[in-house]
Amino acid sequence: MASSLNPFSYTQTVTGKAFCNRQQEQRDLLRYLKASQNVLLYSHRRHGKTSLIQQVFASLKNSRPRIDTMLVNLYGTLSERDFIEAVFKGIGQIESRTDRLIKLAGSFMKSIRYSYDPVTQSHTVFPDLGAAQIKPALDGLMKMLAGYSEKRRLVVAFDEFQEIAGYSQNSFEKQLRSHIQTHTNIGYLFSGSQTHLLQHMFNDYGRAFYHQAQSYPLDTIATPDFVAWAIDLFAEQGRTMPEAVVEDVVQRCEHHPMYIQQFLYHLWDEPGFDEAVVDGVEQQIIRRRHLEFINLWEPLTQNQKKALRLIALKQGHDLFAAASLQMVGLNRASQVTRAIEKLLDREIVVKNDRYHIQDILLKKWLISGL
Repeated sequence: MASSLNPFSYTQTVTGKAFCNRQQEQRDLLRYLKASQNVLLYSHRRHGKTSLIQQVFASLKNSRPRIDTMLVNLYGTLSERDFIEAVFKGIGQIESRTDRLIKLAGSFMKSIRYSYDPVTQSHTVFPDLGAAQIKPALDGLMKMLAGYSEKRRLVVAFDEFQEIAGYSQNSFEKQLRSHIQTHTNIGYLFSGSQTHLLQHMFNDYGRAFYHQAQSYPLDTIATPDFVAWAIDLFAEQGRTMPEAVVEDVVQRCEHHPMYIQQFLYHLWDEPGFDEAVVDGVEQQIIRRRHLEFINLWEPLTQNQKKALRLIALKQGHDLFAAASLQMVGLNRASQVTRAIEKLLDREIVVKNDRYHIQDILLKKWLISGL
């Protein structure tokens, strides 16, 4: 049983040695952002976008001259007010003095909420906004960012940027763009996981952010890169991890960074790495999520269940062929189409060149027969 600190992590963002490769991506993003060019970074969920952003930010902070960074998490925001609060919270990353932040914000916000957490000994400042204050508050915040960038260049990352497409005000995107396009000393990194929605936002002629950023889809990490990275982390603790085992893990996890981290995390404490051990770890990981998958599965309609299992069994290929439909007891291709639309809405299924189940472990669970 290994007693040394486990170097793998799958429940949070990773940086440093725990971050696997992406050397070319880091070079590309640094080149764009150092030149204050805007970038649209996208991939499906848990493919390491936020970890990559944090890794790039660490390099920017260490650059000379230093470039300040600000990460704004928009996931779960529902309105323009939520957006403003998220940005306001993010400004705390570049302005550590609470008194100065309150003074600056007070110039364009009538009311500010202030709280102190005695446990963490941290101060939190939030704008208190009425409906009529949304537009002036956004204008003031964006001007504040522009002011900071005049002293030191800045990179701002909006994570899960597609959330703003669901806000009620149709003019919000145009208002936000009107500021961003004038910020010559700020590089904006728009990142997200709903790839089709982001592509519409940045590639449709009628949208406010049409061609406002360099498109940068995040590709898979090559197997040799995963192998070298994992073997090095084991070797640092005097342990030997066979190359073939890492290759097997990468194949089982379909090059998905989060699942590979999870698999290797559990392998770390095993005394050996033969096929039986690897199989056992995989089964254990799936078994621990059984109840979660049951809760996802049971509310689905019969046709949605059949379509989901069909995608799992056929790996997204030939879904509408008669033989494929018969495999799961469906009669018409239209049944699959309607079911998949609902599965796409719930982000259980995603589409690139083909339909596939976003959660690899859910797919394995389905194939194993519930």
